[in-house]
Amino acid sequence: MPETCPFCNPPAGEIVAKNELCYAFWDHYPVSRGHLLVIPFRHTLDFFSMTPEEGQALLALIDVCKGIIDEKYSPDAYNIGFNVGVAAGQTVMHCHCHVIPRYTGDVLNPRGGVRGVLPKKKPMGQCGSGHT
Repeated sequence: MPETCPFCNPPAGEIVAKNELCYAFWDHYPVSRGHLLVIPFRHTLDFFSMTPEEGQALLALIDVCKGIIDEKYSPDAYNIGFNVGVAAGQTVMHCHCHVIPRYTGDVLNPRGGVRGVLPKKKPMGQCGSGHT
């Protein structure tokens, strides 16, 4: 574990929810009201380096976090995702999942969702595959 990792040794007072293998806290630079991060306690690089047990624990904690966010903020929708690698925008090299509540009107046109990470690739009309 790197000495400078901000996700190793989380302050107990910042933990919103946890289970045996993962914990969650409010993002310090939230995209929207209620943005949570879900993180394995073990220092591991990214989604693909988690053990199967960590992956299951992380998914279970996302569900708990949704309940917390729903109760506190009543969002209309969610984006859930991982940045894996520097080219994908990962800046903290400790696996973490963003649970981002979305609200009607928070962007002009949300169509395409995560496809919008590359603005030039965001579908303006219908996606060729029929999926958004």
